[in-house]
Amino acid sequence: MASPCNQRHRLVDLASLLRKYRVTVWLLLLVFYSCHHASGFIQPLGVVRPLTPSTTVLGSTYTIERTTLKIAQNDSALSDAIATLEQEKAARTRANMTNNHDHVTALDEVVVGLFSTAALLGFYGLITYSGQGSWRYFLAGGVCAATSHAISTPIDVVKTRKQVDPELMDASIAKATMKIIRSEGMRSLLAGLGPTAVGYLMEGALKFGIYEVSKPAFRRMLTSLAAVTRVAALDSQLLGLVLCGSISGVAASSMLCPMEAVRIRVVAEPEFAPRGWIQASYRMLKYEGVSALWKGMLPMIYKQVPYTIAKNVSFDLFTTLGYSILLRRGGIITTSAKTAIPLASAFLASILSCISSQPGDMLLSLINAHEGTKTTNEFAKDILKSKSGIRGFFVGIEARFLHVFSVVTIQLLLYDFAKRFCGIAATGTM
Repeated sequence: MASPCNQRHRLVDLASLLRKYRVTVWLLLLVFYSCHHASGFIQPLGVVRPLTPSTTVLGSTYTIERTTLKIAQNDSALSDAIATLEQEKAARTRANMTNNHDHVTALDEVVVGLFSTAALLGFYGLITYSGQGSWRYFLAGGVCAATSHAISTPIDVVKTRKQVDPELMDASIAKATMKIIRSEGMRSLLAGLGPTAVGYLMEGALKFGIYEVSKPAFRRMLTSLAAVTRVAALDSQLLGLVLCGSISGVAASSMLCPMEAVRIRVVAEPEFAPRGWIQASYRMLKYEGVSALWKGMLPMIYKQVPYTIAKNVSFDLFTTLGYSILLRRGGIITTSAKTAIPLASAFLASILSCISSQPGDMLLSLINAHEGTKTTNEFAKDILKSKSGIRGFFVGIEARFLHVFSVVTIQLLLYDFAKRFCGIAATGTM
């Protein structure tokens, strides 16, 4: 029989072993949960329920009962309305049969589980191998992106609805907002808040983190390349920043794409998932498959890469220029200067990032607004062939200017403050 002393030693050894491999244990638990219990977690929420005489099916509500049908015989308008609903239901049923996807398959669960695991491993690897203290960039970026986008959710809702709803496309921001409120209530302006906060928490962490930690690597690479090729133009700070913005934009797009697909569907089709974004995620997986969450990847890259380059690079350059002008004129970098210069730089960055990413944002809204197999190129061709022509890519830009201005200004100011709070020098002062 083991003595109490030996038992204590065994417990200590077991505890140290668990601490050593705690990351591996968490990853295994995440894979197990994602692959085998995803649907078991969501179903108790009431997402899957029996069909009743007032049930939302694939985004359309049907309240057809025998008494209603009797009334319809004497009311042609109501009869036409019911016929329209039945036609829509039949069309959706045919689409569902064509897709041959009426449940969450094992492949869907495995893909979601693998993506979750890869994302966690990616974050862990980036933070671990990016150098001491690099976690501060990821933390500051995630917090500022999630906060700024969550605050501006009502503006984003109006912008998205103007892009996908023909009745609101030509309306002003104020009229579109009032029409949404009158028909759906104030709460509708917060549609998609959940996926917005979660998606941009991950997106911001990757976008700012990768952008900052890759600067020295790209700088060294370009310097060496310029020396080898004897092309002096390659040894450019601007080129290095653009490459950093491109890489971070693509990485951030891969994380944001699923959450943005859910957000746009919730905003464009409020009746699709009346119980919220978790229900919307499950229904998209069930009726359209896991590919529905990533079908907007191409327009997401079209949007995020120019957006990231314009925002991060211009903010770096504008703040550096502002502080250099201040110092050349004999000034000192005070607390007020650390607020005024980033504020002006963020405003200019918001203009550039909005214009450069508007076409991609338009395509992203269209491709994720409704279910279907239409490609990004097909949507782009339809826009160009329409009466608006190339201007069709800039539908809703007024609302988006307001949205991007508020998001970028708040985001970059918060990011600069968070960096300084974590002990990192203010942007543009190094």
